[in-house]
Amino acid sequence: MKLITVEEHFAPAQIPGVNVKRGAPPLIADTMPGAPWLTDKGTAFDVGDKRLAYMDADGVTMQVISTPFAQSLSAEVAVDYCRRINDWLAEQVARHPDRFAGFAVLPTAVPGACAAELERAAKDLGLVGALIGNRVGDGTGFLSDLQYEDLLAKAEELESPLYLHPGEPPKGVTELCYNKGLSPDIMSVFSRYGYGWHIDSGIHMLNLILTGVFDRHPKLQVILGHWGELLPFFIDRFDAAMPGSFLGIRHDPSFYLRNNMYVTPSGIFTPECLEFCVKVLGAERILFSIDYPFAASAGKEKILEHPMLTAEMAKLIAYGNAERLLRIKA
Repeated sequence: MKLITVEEHFAPAQIPGVNVKRGAPPLIADTMPGAPWLTDKGTAFDVGDKRLAYMDADGVTMQVISTPFAQSLSAEVAVDYCRRINDWLAEQVARHPDRFAGFAVLPTAVPGACAAELERAAKDLGLVGALIGNRVGDGTGFLSDLQYEDLLAKAEELESPLYLHPGEPPKGVTELCYNKGLSPDIMSVFSRYGYGWHIDSGIHMLNLILTGVFDRHPKLQVILGHWGELLPFFIDRFDAAMPGSFLGIRHDPSFYLRNNMYVTPSGIFTPECLEFCVKVLGAERILFSIDYPFAASAGKEKILEHPMLTAEMAKLIAYGNAERLLRIKA
């Protein structure tokens, strides 16, 4: 069976003149066991033979590749750097069009430049959407800010989904919630990929719902990794505590989670998560991802070969939903 994975990353440091401050995530030794990046840092920077070899070994037909680090770029360099990263990414896709597709990066530090860059990326470069590292603007903002209204409208018009990828929470949040009595290494993991940035990404998506973004842009599609950053598991609570009639929006939150959100496992191959998301969202709302090279592919068969899935449901999750949403063919 074909397999398209949609949250697969590269670090842009290999692009001449592009120096992204944050660099690759600081995965601590002995955490995230099996992740290729832990044993070979070069996997984050390679979009060639090394990556293709991992894909072949993992049974991956196509990766949709992206970098989640653009939101760390300052306003002074963001527009130029994002253009150059997107140009470079399009070149890599063109080298292996049967194996790679790409999500653009956007200069969210300069809100007025984002819609034009998304349109250029889609129409001129053939990229299939955009990936945003959660917080925008000065590192504390959400896409519901009216400064990003043109971007949201353009994404809807182009049918280009936005992948809302986790990013480092604001410093004040980290200090308040994740820095009490902990070593710097533990705080780093706890506030980011251990737990904190998943919660923060879910809050971002909820903010889009609560502020009426999907009423203004009903066809806009947002992808969240890690099984929807916990949102599906609270779907009934959202409706009970924050019904649409209270919020002043057209529908209850569950409507938007089922109609404007796709979820991916991002290397969390927990069968119970699959079971729950299929029941509350439907198999047609699940895409597959490994989170290469920051997570291991071991255990993916627990999802793709789960006995609750019919053959048709398994095909949707493995590749069918990605082909339809992203308009690609593996």
